[in-house]
Amino acid sequence: MANVPSIRVEPQSFLTAPDTIELPERPPSIRSGSNRQWSPEQYTSLIAQYAKRNSTLYSGVHFTKLANLLRKPFERPNKRLISREHIPTTESAALYTVGPGTPFEYRHIRSPEDLIECSEEDVSSMLFLRGQPCPEWLAYAGASYHIDPEFFQRHLDFLLTMSRKRYFAYPPLISASRNIIQLSYMTVGECSSQGGDIDQAELDDLRMSSDMDMRHYFNLMSKGISQTSSPADSIVRDYFLLDKDHFVIHQQVSVYIAQRDKGWANIIWLDTGNPLSADQSSPWGKIIAKNQSNHQETFLPWIQTHPFAALRATSLSITPDRRPSKDMQQSASLLHLDYGKTLDKQLLVKDPYYALHELFTACANSNAQFLTVLASKIAQDAARKYGPDENVSPTNMIYYQHLLDSLASSIRNTLLSMQNRDQVSWQKATEPTLRSKAATAAQTLAQDYQELIRRTETLSEGCKTRLHVLMNRAAIVESNKAIEQAKEVTKLTRLAFVFIPLGFISSFFGMNLSPFSNNAPYGLWIFFAVSAPLVVLMLLSIIWSPRKALLKVMRKKENRKERKSFEDEESG
Repeated sequence: MANVPSIRVEPQSFLTAPDTIELPERPPSIRSGSNRQWSPEQYTSLIAQYAKRNSTLYSGVHFTKLANLLRKPFERPNKRLISREHIPTTESAALYTVGPGTPFEYRHIRSPEDLIECSEEDVSSMLFLRGQPCPEWLAYAGASYHIDPEFFQRHLDFLLTMSRKRYFAYPPLISASRNIIQLSYMTVGECSSQGGDIDQAELDDLRMSSDMDMRHYFNLMSKGISQTSSPADSIVRDYFLLDKDHFVIHQQVSVYIAQRDKGWANIIWLDTGNPLSADQSSPWGKIIAKNQSNHQETFLPWIQTHPFAALRATSLSITPDRRPSKDMQQSASLLHLDYGKTLDKQLLVKDPYYALHELFTACANSNAQFLTVLASKIAQDAARKYGPDENVSPTNMIYYQHLLDSLASSIRNTLLSMQNRDQVSWQKATEPTLRSKAATAAQTLAQDYQELIRRTETLSEGCKTRLHVLMNRAAIVESNKAIEQAKEVTKLTRLAFVFIPLGFISSFFGMNLSPFSNNAPYGLWIFFAVSAPLVVLMLLSIIWSPRKALLKVMRKKENRKERKSFEDEESG
């Protein structure tokens, strides 16, 4: 086994802890069987150097935030001496190891230094990282397992959208990410029951308020990550308020498959870390607080069907010493605790892609649950009763279709990563039986995700059809309103036909004309004598149309000619 950085005691007055770690300039190997040997500090230094390269065809300026984050532990006033108390021990990481002749077992790692020793063993590994990044864990994991920094960068891509300058680097070409797989998963939450229904305007206001809360949440999270003040806190990438009863949070898991001289290593980074709490400044924090006051659960569990699962409750349950507390609210919080229950252990040793089968299946089930919830919301909206002249807002259908399009894009990317399985030189089983079992498992996953695509596209088409109906209905409602307005204008026009002549006559007789003022025979009666015939004449002009009268006369004349010609033919 290679040497690790030594621990020595120095009587430094400024250190509270007696034992410190000295990082040598060129440390010994931390990993056997590799041509490249890096310490955590060297690993982060290389990333920082790459981030400063901008005058090259292979620019790394988009790595600046990641480089600054990873370099923080090594840039303290005395960076050569890093106290043990500054390297956090956390429950946010879990390690599984398996090898020829050794079982697939869970190993508790108390500090990132343990990763160095574990990476030296002649076993394959599955390392689970959870929640917001802790730079020490990332640096040690990256150096120990030779992780491509692109993996960390991809998982933290949401930080790039909050940078002052955006480089629009993602998503990259598929050829650049064959060893990196990203899966989306959803968690459905229930809002506290409210009396009565809410109209569309109130729902739109709630969604707008949620968007503002999410922007505030991202700002706080960005600051927390930059200051490394909240390691292992969960990351929520999107929040969707479906209606007054349900909401959905969108999270992601990133996987890096490393081919090593001694087996393989799967690095799995989940967004789900510490439980989401009511204290967080976020749209779900208010809901969790209200549900806790009403003694209600907030998040629905993922429903995963498995053959004979109802008869195997004991064997599928989590090992007692790793069972979570009641604060573990999301099903995603359980993934790292008892992984591999349903996997073939012989095949697991030889196929790193097969080792991810349970992870793929869990994410697929979460998306299936989300689609089921969304289908019920679309059906409820379609079954809602409206008045004949009531204009219906298409906002919900547009909102739902946006969610479906985003999910479809994510699932298609997952299918692409499945297609890459045969194109990448990952370790695979050589025995025919195990190869057949691995191929069957991969085909089953592909069928599940193809079914998710089909369901997503079906619901999306349903939304488009519903939108088309709503648009046509809105056009009909507007046409009816226009007809009613035209009728009102017609009434005003008829009144104008009466009052305009009267106004003209009144203004005419209002002039101070001498014949009417000096001769007594012309009294008030002359006004009525003139106005009455004029009003009657104007009303007749409304009723009688010269064009219609002319057409009527011509039609009568033609009918008379036809009748006469018919009589002549009969008499002849």
